[in-house]
Amino acid sequence: MDVLFPYGFRYPPEFHIPTLTGEPILRAGPFSYTNAHFTMLLVMVILGGLAFLATRNMREQPRGLQNVVELLVQGLQDFVVSIGGPNARKYLPLFGTLFLFIVVSNWLSVVPLVGQVELLHSPTADYHINFAMAVLAFVAYQTEGFRTLGLPYAKRWFNVSGFKDGPFIGSIIILVGLIELFSELFRMVTLTLRLWGNVLGGEIMLVVMAGLLFVPGLALPFVGLEVFIGLVQGLVFALLVLMYFVLAIETHEHEDEHAEKLEGDRVPSLQQHPDVHHRAA
Repeated sequence: MDVLFPYGFRYPPEFHIPTLTGEPILRAGPFSYTNAHFTMLLVMVILGGLAFLATRNMREQPRGLQNVVELLVQGLQDFVVSIGGPNARKYLPLFGTLFLFIVVSNWLSVVPLVGQVELLHSPTADYHINFAMAVLAFVAYQTEGFRTLGLPYAKRWFNVSGFKDGPFIGSIIILVGLIELFSELFRMVTLTLRLWGNVLGGEIMLVVMAGLLFVPGLALPFVGLEVFIGLVQGLVFALLVLMYFVLAIETHEHEDEHAEKLEGDRVPSLQQHPDVHHRAA
């Protein structure tokens, strides 16, 4: 028993539960640099290094790492186009960056020592970093909405045109606009908590299962599950941001104009048909 349990048998074992946020490793007055920021820097170095290695000797017929990266970029581009159409291709850099950064950060949570030593902490297991990405996405797609549609873009929140049909209808439309504004602000919270909760919950699950099963190797199936969840959560976050861009630039004015045009084309065609006048008489 001493060989199997050199520190004595204890059940349940003592768990080292990961912290809810990053822990400061450097301080400068009111500012601090946390281990989550340090690990985030490592993720950036990993992605930047892979991009450099894949593109330093580019060939017309790709092979090796260049082939893998081109397949990945092409797959992400096809996915973006399938969701938002050809015009959404311009959002590929932001979508792809968010996806790759989040997935790599999520997968770090299953790497040994990450979350267990003071210097390393998964970036997406810190809600501050997730909230910063959500705020960045919010500012980006709202800016795109104003850039594409101009000031009329704000009518989705503050629309007083309903008052021409009466004060009751106008008040309802104003209320609906405020609800829409609140829902868009609340998107930042939902993006943050969904990602943070899944990553942190996965880290806690791995620690607990590795302790309860005595032999850490028995927790490998849960590691595979966490890898899959990390991939899904990265896709969900990036996909929602892409959908917010698509929704921000769409307008119903073109649909109304198209419907009026169809209606206008339909009425003259009926009036010009000789059988219509004959039957009416």
